[in-house]
Amino acid sequence: MGYFKTTVKAGATIEVTKSYTKRIGTKARGNKEKPTAEEMEKVNQMNAERTLRLKINANFGVDDPFITLTYRKEERPTPAGAKKNIKKLLDSLRKKYKTMGAELKYINVTEYQNKAIHHHIIINRVEGADVSKWVRQLWKFGRPDFKYLDDTGQYKDLAAYLIKETSKTYKGNDDGGHKQRYSCSRNLTMPTPKTEIIKKAQRWAADPKPIKGYYIDKDTVYNGIDPFTGREYQKYTMVRLSGSGG
Repeated sequence: MGYFKTTVKAGATIEVTKSYTKRIGTKARGNKEKPTAEEMEKVNQMNAERTLRLKINANFGVDDPFITLTYRKEERPTPAGAKKNIKKLLDSLRKKYKTMGAELKYINVTEYQNKAIHHHIIINRVEGADVSKWVRQLWKFGRPDFKYLDDTGQYKDLAAYLIKETSKTYKGNDDGGHKQRYSCSRNLTMPTPKTEIIKKAQRWAADPKPIKGYYIDKDTVYNGIDPFTGREYQKYTMVRLSGSGG
């Protein structure tokens, strides 16, 4: 019979899922109990992390700025006001990028439930320009904090942090300003999964091996049961070795 193997290439990473159903999350007929609300929430959070992780890995890389934008206490806006502020910043940045013949790519996350309202943005760097200086000049409400993406190409921890950071705000969802976990520019690439049937093998090895030029991110290896189908599946991520071609 064999099994299904789905791969998604995103930047320097290749995410692999092996299963006995074509799609993880497709409900199989049978006597499997309906997933609990807790299981559903966990799956939804994992899916949100996965989508954001793929977007970051596919569109951003080493030295791209990850910026936290805060407000002085006396200038903290409503969520709707914050949405306008971040839009104005991104519109202004887009114009500056155009003057350099570049196109702005961004992911924006706004958080405010149980803490002071603030934004996290990831933007692409531009050769020959100091985009961090542009942000400092344009953001009038507080001091931006800058960090920069490393050279691994695997940004799963950042994606997990951002989804966790916004989970309370996303669940609250009653302000009219933010109906989604994050927003991003329309020019981002979203990797396409490719599925093949592995007919030669009845099952997969519990300890997967990487393809040439990649290593297995051990933290991503998971062998378990899909709560929707009740069937076994495996997932893991391969990361391109530094210096290997893409």
